[in-house]
Amino acid sequence: MSDARVFSDEELRVFGLRSVDAMAEALDRGDTEDAIDFVRRLRREVLSMIRNYAGWEVTLTTWIERRDGTEAAARAVREMENPEIAPERCGPGDDPVPVWKAECEAIIATLKAGQPAEALARAKALHQGALVRHDRGMSRVSALLSFIGRSAGTSGLDSALREAMASDMIENASFRERAESLMHFTRVHLRTFDLVEDDEKLTFICPICPSGGRMIADGHYEAPRSDYVVPGPHPLTYGRDEIPVYCCHEPIMETTSFEGTGIPMFIVDPAPVLGKSPCKTYLYKKPEAIPEHFFTRLGLSKPSSN
Repeated sequence: MSDARVFSDEELRVFGLRSVDAMAEALDRGDTEDAIDFVRRLRREVLSMIRNYAGWEVTLTTWIERRDGTEAAARAVREMENPEIAPERCGPGDDPVPVWKAECEAIIATLKAGQPAEALARAKALHQGALVRHDRGMSRVSALLSFIGRSAGTSGLDSALREAMASDMIENASFRERAESLMHFTRVHLRTFDLVEDDEKLTFICPICPSGGRMIADGHYEAPRSDYVVPGPHPLTYGRDEIPVYCCHEPIMETTSFEGTGIPMFIVDPAPVLGKSPCKTYLYKKPEAIPEHFFTRLGLSKPSSN
């Protein structure tokens, strides 16, 4: 192992597991305390997921209302919730947070009571229910972004996404802290992924992107959903001729983090054919190691290292 390595291979393997699978491994080796830690990790992930998508939806709907009025916002919601087009967007709209919090506490209590099989079954059920809510939120966000793209164009999408993706930037954090934050962000999609560390960076590899890639593979950009495809080349499309609208939040996150801190929060390297092969995400240990073309595709200049 190189002296430049921060994580062990085993750490990276476990970081990329679904929390329910990591919990199952802990129970297989008889480690109840570790299993409890993974229940808590699952709790953080599902709560982050539902809050993220709920926040996106509110921000995007508010953006439409502010630009085009109340009726336009209502029309966007009606189109989004057409059950003949996308029934998953019409699922339960209640807030699951109190139920999920209580269920995680119940799972932990079941573990402490010496009932690992029941605890694992409940954790898997929670995970599956959260995945349904994840896909509902993802599809609804894509519908709202499609409405904005068709009505307000690329500049409107840029504006709306900047509001939706606004967050506190991680400044002056160690590489490990930044990496663990991005691992959590990736696990929020409730799918497995691989992590590979070398001397200059950490690479995240999903068999298929757990959000945008899955939507492409599942036909969201084909009839009847026909979600919007953003024309390029443009910084919002990574300089490509086009990009699916949901995927545009990635270049926005890179651009806004660069504007806020001087470096992109992370780098997404899209697959040659989106939805068919893995996209990769890079987290560089030193900003000066980021290749220049990752800046120029966003219409940015790489900062001088001097």
